[in-house]
Amino acid sequence: MLLRANKKLLKLAIFSLLILLLTVVSAFAETTQLYYGEIKKGDITSRKNSYGGTDVAIEEVMTSLGLARSSNPQAIVVVFAGKKMEFWSGATVVRSSGALVSLPAPIGIEGAHWWIDSKSMLHILNEFYVSIGRKAEMSWDKPFKSATSLDKVPYVSPAATAISEVVKAAAKNGKTNTAADNVKQQEAAPVTVIATPPVMTTPTKRVNTSFSNSGRPVVVLDAGHGGRDPGAVANGVREKDINLKAVLTLGNILENKGVDVRYTRKTDVYLKLGQRTAFANDNKADVFVSIHCNAMPKGKHAAGLEYYIMALPSDKDAMQLAIYENKELVSENDNATTVAERADKKTNLLLKILGDMQQNNKIGDSTKLTEVMHQHAKSAGLPMRKVAQAPFFVLRGAGMPAVLIEMGYLTDASDAAKLRTQSYLDSLCSSFAESITAYIKDNPVVSR
Repeated sequence: MLLRANKKLLKLAIFSLLILLLTVVSAFAETTQLYYGEIKKGDITSRKNSYGGTDVAIEEVMTSLGLARSSNPQAIVVVFAGKKMEFWSGATVVRSSGALVSLPAPIGIEGAHWWIDSKSMLHILNEFYVSIGRKAEMSWDKPFKSATSLDKVPYVSPAATAISEVVKAAAKNGKTNTAADNVKQQEAAPVTVIATPPVMTTPTKRVNTSFSNSGRPVVVLDAGHGGRDPGAVANGVREKDINLKAVLTLGNILENKGVDVRYTRKTDVYLKLGQRTAFANDNKADVFVSIHCNAMPKGKHAAGLEYYIMALPSDKDAMQLAIYENKELVSENDNATTVAERADKKTNLLLKILGDMQQNNKIGDSTKLTEVMHQHAKSAGLPMRKVAQAPFFVLRGAGMPAVLIEMGYLTDASDAAKLRTQSYLDSLCSSFAESITAYIKDNPVVSR
């Protein structure tokens, strides 16, 4: 009897100790208070992230606001008043009320929580509330009346802020970083990524678009490289030739749809990068598309179609591609080292510009355009590799939605063989044309 009593007492003591430990852990757990106006909605579990900010638990935010989520294990999807918010595991973008919001780091699942950057979450919530006809009065830790109004300070991605701080610190110390150094710094401070997870793709709109002579949209097409600059050369194919052939094919399709197409080049001539964007601006283009082919260094392999916009680089490969595409031949006597150094400096300059948020006014529009192009490519069964971003000089200062397309990898034998055929170029260009006209129809330009 005494032994049984001791066992019961031992079990009770262990249980009491566990309760005490859980209480202590809960007491020391980090929480962030969510307010709507002056009303506290709840204490949200939070944690510090690797780039000096704070992450919050998405599922607790939704519960505190009384918003029910779907049962999809890969996502937190909330539908309210006909509007939708979608948070997908591993995604670096959130779709809210039909718009995309880029994140400084992917949504992660650890323990029982779905983690997202707190500043991004606040911006998403306020924009969502505006879309359903409510006030944008969400705030962290303080009632909204003592918080900063969304209307007073525009939302800036934490990634861009981090890069800006790196640039300012370097300037203060009298240091000029190379583009390669900036890539290393960006790894420590995650950057914004443009990506559209396949699970988030909505059905493609097939648009039979015709434009009147008085309201014809202007699309400027740019065939990358040309003249004494062949671009990538591999598997018996020169990039400049494929680019020009594709541009002329795409232009013909767009013209048949009633689009006013203008070309940076229609023959094998050399143009500086700045001349190409200036041509688009001078012609008051509604859309600017620069066509290229990609290549991989020896020992590496990749294949497929890629879309890029000009913004902070999404990964190392995007950064290296930008440095390559930013090469500009000034004289035939330039050696490879001189050209590479010039491209590196040029890319570094663009990073500084982007870090200070001086060239970001068209990034949102370019993102919408690439999303539409991505959807059409997937629908057409084209070999999509990724949608990403990098500081491309040819897109710098474009006053309209602009995208750089890498049609495939010439270093991949299969890609190179397909790109040499007119039938495959027809498939690619049909998809490009469909998506460009669909975008213009859904985003008409009121005045030039």
